[in-house]
Amino acid sequence: MPIYDNLEVADPDIYNALMGEIKRQKEGVELIPSENYISPAVMEIMGSVFNNKYSEGYPGRRYYGGQEYTDCVESLAIERATKLFNCEHANVQPHAGAPANLALYFALLEPGDTVLGMDLSHGGHLTHGHPVT
Repeated sequence: MPIYDNLEVADPDIYNALMGEIKRQKEGVELIPSENYISPAVMEIMGSVFNNKYSEGYPGRRYYGGQEYTDCVESLAIERATKLFNCEHANVQPHAGAPANLALYFALLEPGDTVLGMDLSHGGHLTHGHPVT
């Protein structure tokens, strides 16, 4: 089991809830696919410094700098997915702002409506028409 010493000191209540959830998952059989028990290796990377990154775009074509290691991980994931599924291309990125915007467009707009997108420097999102996307 991972060590959560920092969490135990910083917030004992959350630590206790976490310990309870770990126990529940270890002692039960979860039949919901989205709640499948993940390997310790996956847990390590999911709790790593990569969670501090916002990586808009694709490897080698990111909006934000400092993405060389993120690009390495994503490129490896693409390579492995294309090999596993015997395909030419794979998108391994999780859903983010773009699907959220699309959901709002479908919910609130009618065909032919005009959308005003904010400039990125004023709080807009890359999917509002920025040339990177």
